[in-house]
Amino acid sequence: MLLAASEAFAKTFGLIVTFGGIGVVVNVILVYVAIQIRGERRQNREYLESRRPPGT
Repeated sequence: MLLAASEAFAKTFGLIVTFGGIGVVVNVILVYVAIQIRGERRQNREYLESRRPPGT
């Protein structure tokens, strides 16, 4: 009985670690993408402002 309980715990813990790790990796990627989007938007705004004629 103890062996079955520890095996079940090991599998449950392994699944929690696996899917938790996948969630962390996905969140890190999403944060990276959000930072990239903000940087590119800023660069686009700066580029467009530099292309406008003075006084407009």
